[in-house]
Amino acid sequence: MSRASQPSLDIDVTRARLERLGLVRACEQLEVLLVDAVKAELAPHRFLDQVLESELAWREDRRVRTSLRLSGLPTGQTIGSFDFSFQPSIERSRIETLGTCQWIRENRTLLIQGPPGVGKTHLAIALAVRAVECGFGVSFYRLDELMAALRRDSELSPSRLRRKKYLSASLLVIDESASTR
Repeated sequence: MSRASQPSLDIDVTRARLERLGLVRACEQLEVLLVDAVKAELAPHRFLDQVLESELAWREDRRVRTSLRLSGLPTGQTIGSFDFSFQPSIERSRIETLGTCQWIRENRTLLIQGPPGVGKTHLAIALAVRAVECGFGVSFYRLDELMAALRRDSELSPSRLRRKKYLSASLLVIDESASTR
């Protein structure tokens, strides 16, 4: 079929249906994805896969951004940004293994200790960011902030206490007290 004889597509109905289904990103990207699919002569199921992948990637990115914001984690500290050459005593392979988050799945505790300035906080935050990316709920507190929250909440009923994010997170990161820094 020549390009001139191909019927034009009215995508407004499709866009409205995507919107009604709550596929916001797919709705926004539909025209671009259609143009690319026509240029690449994609099979219909491949095009549908691209539409769905666009929506899923956007939702996952939004979930991670929201979870990071709600966690209270400081920004910018990831495993990738940690300078292992500055701290050769820290084994990259061990940190990467911890980055799989298997220890969280097994309900294990991780204690990072060492002298000031070795990167304990950076690694704790980086592992927590990785946990968020893996789908775990994370809460970050400085010790003095957590102690104040515990004192404040000490009189709450068990049902109200369960809703506190320091009890409901899969990973609770407690950093040293700000007064000891």
